[in-house]
Amino acid sequence: MLALLMIPAAPALASCGSSFCSLMTDRYAQAGSEHPGWSGDLRFEAVTQDKLRSGSHDIEASQVTGEEAIERRTRNQNLVATLSHGIADAWTLSLRVPLVRRDHVHDLIDEDSGALGASERWQFTRLADVQLLARRRLGSADGDGPAWAAFGGLKLPSGSTRLANADGTRAERALQPGSGTTDAVLGIAARQALGVADALLAQASWTQALNMHEDFKPGRRVELSLGWSHAVSPSFGAVLQLNARQRGRDQGAQAEPANSGSTTIDLSPGLTWAAGPASTLYAYLQRPLLQRVNGIQLVPRAAFAAGWTRDF
Repeated sequence: MLALLMIPAAPALASCGSSFCSLMTDRYAQAGSEHPGWSGDLRFEAVTQDKLRSGSHDIEASQVTGEEAIERRTRNQNLVATLSHGIADAWTLSLRVPLVRRDHVHDLIDEDSGALGASERWQFTRLADVQLLARRRLGSADGDGPAWAAFGGLKLPSGSTRLANADGTRAERALQPGSGTTDAVLGIAARQALGVADALLAQASWTQALNMHEDFKPGRRVELSLGWSHAVSPSFGAVLQLNARQRGRDQGAQAEPANSGSTTIDLSPGLTWAAGPASTLYAYLQRPLLQRVNGIQLVPRAAFAAGWTRDF
C-alpha cells in the first residue's frame, strides 16, 4: 500500500513534444528517507510526432510556406534507466541514462519552384545525455503535513551531436541524441497523503543550458506536474497526472529559433501494480490538452510509457 501511495516523481528530460515524456515515475523523488540503499527505475516510452502544428492549430503539409523542408514524422522509442542510492535519511543520489531510438523523415522543398523534392531520413539508436542528480529531503518525514524534497544536478553532454544519415547528411541539431551542452537542473517536489488510500503529488523543475556547443544552445525548460494516486487494493493503484511544460527557443547559428520553443499541457492517466513488497510496475497514456508551438513543428497525438521500479 505504501508503494502505491509513493507514486513516482523524477525530473524529466523533456515533455513528449520533445521526444521524452514529462511524467513523475520515480517513487523516491518525493523524499529519500523511506529507502536508504539502492533502487532502480526502468522506463520505456513510445512517442510519435506526426502532426504538423503552427501556433495552437493543426495544419496540412500544403499550408507550409517559406521553409526548406516539410517535416513528416519523428518516431521515438526511449529506454530510460535510473539508478538511485539513498544516503542516510535525507540524501539520495541518482544517475539517469537514456537510450534513444529515433526515426525521422522530412521532404525537401525546391527553392525555385516550391515543389516537393526528395525525402531525407535519419534512423539511429544512441545514448542520449545522462543526468547526475542529488535530492535532499526538507523537514521531517514523520509529520502529518506534506513531505518536501529539493533536487538539483547536471545534464551532461554524453549524447552524440554529429550523427548523419546514409547519404552523409548531418541531422539537425534538435534531432541529435545529445545537445552538446551541460545543463543545470533545479527543482522541488512534494507529497501529501490523504488518509490511507490517496495521495497528492507535485513537482516543478527548471533546466538551463550553461554553455553553447558548436553554435547551438537548447532553450530553457520549465516543467510542472501535479498528480493524484489512489490505492484501489493492496496491489493495484490508479494515478492521474497533469503535466505542463514551457520550453524557450533554441539559440545559435545551428539552431532554428523560429521553429523551436513551445508550451504544452498533457493529461496522463495511469495504473500501477505492486509486484511484491519491493517492486512496482506502472503504465501511462499521455494525451495533449494544449499544444502551442513557435513557428511550425511536429507534435504527438498521444504517448505511452511503461516501467518498473524496484528496491535492492
